[in-house]
Amino acid sequence: MCGICAIMIDNHNKDFPIGCLLYKMMESQQIRAQDSTGVAIFKNGTNQELYRIDYFRKIDNVYNRFTEKVSPEKLDKTLYELTQNPNIVITSVAKEMTLLKDIGLARDLEAKYKIRSIQGTHGIGHLRIATSSRVTAVNAHPFSTIAMPDIAVVHNGEITNYSKLRSSLELQGYRLFTRCDSEVIAVFIADQLLRHGDLEKANYELIKNADGPFTYIVATPESIAIVRDKFGARKCIFGYNPGNNDYPSFWAMATDLSALDSVGATFYVETPQPGKPKVFYRDESQILN
Repeated sequence: MCGICAIMIDNHNKDFPIGCLLYKMMESQQIRAQDSTGVAIFKNGTNQELYRIDYFRKIDNVYNRFTEKVSPEKLDKTLYELTQNPNIVITSVAKEMTLLKDIGLARDLEAKYKIRSIQGTHGIGHLRIATSSRVTAVNAHPFSTIAMPDIAVVHNGEITNYSKLRSSLELQGYRLFTRCDSEVIAVFIADQLLRHGDLEKANYELIKNADGPFTYIVATPESIAIVRDKFGARKCIFGYNPGNNDYPSFWAMATDLSALDSVGATFYVETPQPGKPKVFYRDESQILN
C-alpha cells in the first residue's frame, strides 16, 4: 500500500521549513512503497501576482519538468495552449503551492529538489507503489487540477467506480491528464469547491459518491483534510507535537504511527472516524478532544 503524510503548523501563519518534517515522515514509511514520491507545500504567498504552471513535457519518451509564470490575464490562454500539446501533462497551477514529484525514493526527490529546505505553513507527502498504472513521473502523487489553483491530493487505496466519476467530470468539461483514480479525487473536490466553497461538504460528497477502500489527504491554501471511506478500510492516524525551541507546534497525519513518531507528533494521537472528514485550518488552533 502507498504511504501518505501531512503537516499543519498549529495556529501559525508564518512559514517554517516543513519540508524537513515531511521528508522524515516519508522516509519512515519508505518500506511501504518505492516507485515514486512527491510533496505539495503551501507558502503564505497572498502578495504573489503571477500564477506558476508546472508541467511535464514528454521528450524522447522521457518526461521533463517545466515551469511557466504568467499573469492572471494570460492564465486561461496559456493553459489552453499547453493542453493542445499531447506530450504535455500539467501537474499544477499555483500561487501558494509548490508541487514536486518524480519516480524514485524520498532521498531521490531530496537530491533533485532539496525538499527539506522548502518553507511553508502546511504540506502533504506521498510514497507510491503502482497498482493500476505505469511508474512514471506524471503518475506520481500529489495530484492537482487545472480546474482551480492551489489544490493537491495524496491517496492510499482504490476508487473502484473511478470510470463512472471520471466520465461524469469530463461531461462537465473538466480535463484529466492521467488514468490514475487519484486524479479524480482532486478534480471532484475542486468541482465541489467551485460550487459552494466548503471543503468539509466537498469531502462528504466524495465519500457519498466514491466506492472502494481509500484514505486521502486534500490540501488547499487554508486547510488540510484527512478522509477515510465510510467503512474505514484504509488506516491513517493523526497526532500533535506541542513544539519546542526548534519547532513550532504542529499537527501531523500519516498512514503509520512510525511517521508520527519520527517527528515527535505523539503528544496526542487519534484515528479519524470512517466517513467523517477531519479538517485542519492554517490560521486556527485545533481543539484537542
